[in-house]
Amino acid sequence: MPHALNTRQMNPAFDLTGRTAIITGSSTGNGRAIAISLAQAGADIVGVDLHAGQPKGFEEGEPHTHDLVRESYGVKSTFIQGDVTREETWEEVKAAALQLTGRIDILVNNAGILGKVGPLHEATLAQWQLVMNVNVNAVFLGVRAVIPTMLAQEAREGGCRGSIITIASNAAHHGAPEKAPYCASKGALVAMNRALAVDYGRQGIKCVTVSPGIIATALNATELADPTKCQNYRSQTPWPRFGRVDEVGSAVLFLSSDASDYCNGSDFSMDAGYNIA
Repeated sequence: MPHALNTRQMNPAFDLTGRTAIITGSSTGNGRAIAISLAQAGADIVGVDLHAGQPKGFEEGEPHTHDLVRESYGVKSTFIQGDVTREETWEEVKAAALQLTGRIDILVNNAGILGKVGPLHEATLAQWQLVMNVNVNAVFLGVRAVIPTMLAQEAREGGCRGSIITIASNAAHHGAPEKAPYCASKGALVAMNRALAVDYGRQGIKCVTVSPGIIATALNATELADPTKCQNYRSQTPWPRFGRVDEVGSAVLFLSSDASDYCNGSDFSMDAGYNIA
């Protein structure tokens, strides 16, 4: 079964046929939408998540992401249930990708947590370290795992050997109240990405971050539907609505594709203008 979008229906620069994408946090929310978006463009998918299926509160009863993309879009897919903060998980993920297709073309570092919310002086060291471990250390491990394979691959026309897309947050660029550990971790990802772009750009590895604002998911839908919630965000955003997971998926598709090869080192802001208002 061919993938849903073929080259007659889209700009060929967006065609990911023959490429393999690793996506962390792939079971739900942004990660699931990213997997669907890349699979629609023809990418084979390696999903990684702590959860084997849909946790309570998400799209319960829906097929697992790796089943959905294989059955709906005709791509190859596999899934690793594991903790992305552990080195052995990344050894397993790399091996699974190479067994599936023999390539690693795209890494999407999507897994992350909000962590401790409250005044920083009330946070414990363990709470701080948990946020840094999941949001920063796991990205280091993922990048370290895939770069040798990307470097060994023949460059595509245009010179790109691989794409690393890391989901940061607009919280990397402003002070989100009572979320100091989260803001610090997302700011670290933007800084890390710039360094990676400098270190590996000349070798054909494109590194970019995506900094979304508040994205509506099945888990936070009830809270976001309450007009008394997130009043500061609603009042200060020039386009006062929340983002959708499919919009994140579309952004990552662009950044994974040949259409964005000149975007190395960029941070892609998608928060309806909140940070500039």
